[in-house]
Amino acid sequence: MADPHTDDSDPDGVPAGRGERRTRSRQAILAAARELFSGLGYEQTTVRAVAHRAGVDPALVMKYFGSKERLFEAVSEIGLGFGAVLSGPADRLGDRLLAHVLADIDGRPDRSMPVLRSMLTHPQAAEAVRCAVADPGNSPVARALTGDDAELRAALVGTVVLGLLVSRYLLRVPEVDQAPAEQLVDLLGPCLRPLLADHVDHVDEVDQVDGPAAGAGSAGPLAALAAAESARLAAAEDVDRLAREALAAGASFGEVGQLLGISRQAARKRWPRTEAAEPSATT
Repeated sequence: MADPHTDDSDPDGVPAGRGERRTRSRQAILAAARELFSGLGYEQTTVRAVAHRAGVDPALVMKYFGSKERLFEAVSEIGLGFGAVLSGPADRLGDRLLAHVLADIDGRPDRSMPVLRSMLTHPQAAEAVRCAVADPGNSPVARALTGDDAELRAALVGTVVLGLLVSRYLLRVPEVDQAPAEQLVDLLGPCLRPLLADHVDHVDEVDQVDGPAAGAGSAGPLAALAAAESARLAAAEDVDRLAREALAAGASFGEVGQLLGISRQAARKRWPRTEAAEPSATT
């Protein structure tokens, strides 16, 4: 059978148009790049390896993306958006932060893992992670804290979060890797409370800290944004639950990944404890 990444026909044997072939090749390149950057990191991933995985010529990768750096930028992103978790009981802020981070990484591993895997060897990836996780200058958490050493405390919260990400997703420390996210939040959330003890527990007060541009009318859009983010997190939890149920009922990782727009390998990483449910037939 001809390689679907290079064949000029669609799955029904009808010759594919040039635009369709380009789209198919580009998607194959992006999927291959996500897998390799996630598994090997930036330094160990080569354009030739991406092309080989995608079933295309290396020159086509360069034609579409221009460089390995631009290809990396196209498949990687980490933006945790901590602002959405600020409203709520102050003593549960640490729990909300951790739950949000874990849901975000688990919800889009193909976007987050290339950056996390590359952060110790690639300066741009390191900067992206630092800004997203542990930079008080860009953190709504730091702006929401009062009392002494607010920026340092916010940075330390980010350091704890980063340590959790490294242990769970990179080093794959067995106990941390296999623990349900809810258990990690229950055990680690209280450890953050001393650092967050002076949290301002009102969204409109946080808006006032942001400066003159944050007028009284901004509370409505921010409240709507917080509600939308809460709905997104709830939807992500539903996706996780339903995916596990589908796998337990006999669906393959490939079928689940196709429905969610991720690769079979990404589905395996996202729900590793359901691997036993994978049908014996090859996919």
